[in-house]
Amino acid sequence: MRNWSLVCFTLFTQSAVGLVWVRVAGRWFAGGTRAEFSPWPMVIALALTILGLSGALAHLAKPRLAPYALRNLAVSWLSREVFLVPAFAGAVALTIPLSLRDTSSALVILETAACFLGGAALFAMTRVYLLETVPVWNSPATPLEFAGSAILLGSAFGAVLTSLGAADQPDWKPEIIAAGIGILLGLMLKVLAIPPALSAEREARAQTWYATTAASLSAGQAWMVRMGLNLISLVLILIAMGEYGLSWLWSCLCLICLGTGEVMGRLRFYKAYRRIGL
Repeated sequence: MRNWSLVCFTLFTQSAVGLVWVRVAGRWFAGGTRAEFSPWPMVIALALTILGLSGALAHLAKPRLAPYALRNLAVSWLSREVFLVPAFAGAVALTIPLSLRDTSSALVILETAACFLGGAALFAMTRVYLLETVPVWNSPATPLEFAGSAILLGSAFGAVLTSLGAADQPDWKPEIIAAGIGILLGLMLKVLAIPPALSAEREARAQTWYATTAASLSAGQAWMVRMGLNLISLVLILIAMGEYGLSWLWSCLCLICLGTGEVMGRLRFYKAYRRIGL
């Protein structure tokens, strides 16, 4: 259950960050002049962040003591994560009422702040896991995985939300283009994460204590399944971008495939936890 709470926290929060990036990129790609852009992506991003924070609280033995984590902002990446994720949620929440009005400089400032805070929260979240005593986490694969998840899942959510209202519009909307580019970029980061992830696991197994407790770990098959799901998702999103009559269906199927692969990978990430040198 504790692993599931962390899976929910990281994946929901990363999806929210990626969704905000894609939403803002789509609006700016259109010249930043389209006030009719739907506020729903920001609403969904806020809901995902709240769900992620709920998962994080479920991981704690005494959730009421969580605010005390802010005492170590100067030295602790965990404390910075605790501060930055709610700050990101606050910035997203403020953009929602402004997005219902005409495009303004205030909205641009808040969108920029939300994107920046989301990136900072993602960076802090990554640094929490780069521990020398946990060799299977302490590799370039972790930042590549986390950034890839944010862009990949956020773009998939963006594609679904955009396609829900795109059935009667034959042209490719900027949001769809941004989501498609995001999915391709996320997949590229996932592919780049494979070599360092396999290398980190080999180095971890070289540690005698680690090998005796985690000899059953095997990354090859898990990566093959995940990349297979990602490739299926890529085909589905390409169909969604071309077949507007059924785009919502293909986009949802894409999201399901990506979500399945990401949940499987993140569960394995936490189950691989083994500390050495103690």
